[in-house]
Amino acid sequence: MIRVIFFGTDKISTPTLRALIASPKYEVVAVVTKPDAVRGRGHKMYSPEVARLAHEHDITCLQPTKLSQTTDQLAKFQPDIGALVAYGKIVPQRIIDLFPRGIINFHPSMLPVYRGPSPIETAIMHSDKLTGLSLMKLSAEMDAGDIFYQEPAAIAPDETARQLYDRFAKRGAELMVDKLDQIAQGKLAGVPQDDNLAVYCHMITPEMGRLDPHTMTARECYDRLRAFDSWPKCHLDLAGVDVIVTKLKPLDRFQGDSWQDIVPCRSGSALQVIELISPKSGRRMSVTDFLNGQHSRSN
Repeated sequence: MIRVIFFGTDKISTPTLRALIASPKYEVVAVVTKPDAVRGRGHKMYSPEVARLAHEHDITCLQPTKLSQTTDQLAKFQPDIGALVAYGKIVPQRIIDLFPRGIINFHPSMLPVYRGPSPIETAIMHSDKLTGLSLMKLSAEMDAGDIFYQEPAAIAPDETARQLYDRFAKRGAELMVDKLDQIAQGKLAGVPQDDNLAVYCHMITPEMGRLDPHTMTARECYDRLRAFDSWPKCHLDLAGVDVIVTKLKPLDRFQGDSWQDIVPCRSGSALQVIELISPKSGRRMSVTDFLNGQHSRSN
């Protein structure tokens, strides 16, 4: 069996870890994830899902604040290869050097396009119709390692980042289980990336969720809503109130509508607001109920 150390934190990581544990080809000897963190209004400690899964299967789970401090501990596991999916921290070169066949990273884009931390959100925000998945060798430079396998994937016109994450999490797990042993045995060679074709994406900030109909078309606003449906969500000024919108419909042309749920946008397009989060209750509500409430308060 091939001895694997798995690195991962986010929800997208869990299907790959579960698939590696279930496969007879691999022995997951350790899991590395982020430390537990306080979350939510109740300020409760949150343990990453991959940590809980490791504990369920009696697999050693390391949650270091500084990964470099685990070098000796990881070396004792004598891994053949590493697998990494959305770990969320930079892996030092001296950790990478512990693995004879390297650490193999699943990245949700067709590298070298969208190197960086937000490839799914960036692809959707830019109205891309095609993206993909890459299995690459982790390197000191971000997402610049040799590519072992790539697979293109279409993005549906209304697909959200959350939906694409779920789809890629499942497919990425299948690819990792299928290809990792071939890489470990030297049967699948990596191909260097062309750095001249590199395109970078960046950390998502709250400001990116701000919809500005004066500078954005309706489609651009809608694509941001799709991209940031999980976080930071999208804000829009509606009837003089800053609201978080959850459902929109882009319209090709603004017909001079007097309805407050129709917002004129750049290039003659318009945005129909369908659903939002109530600024008072924090619950989802229809735009009709929201506007009726605003009208009642103004009378």
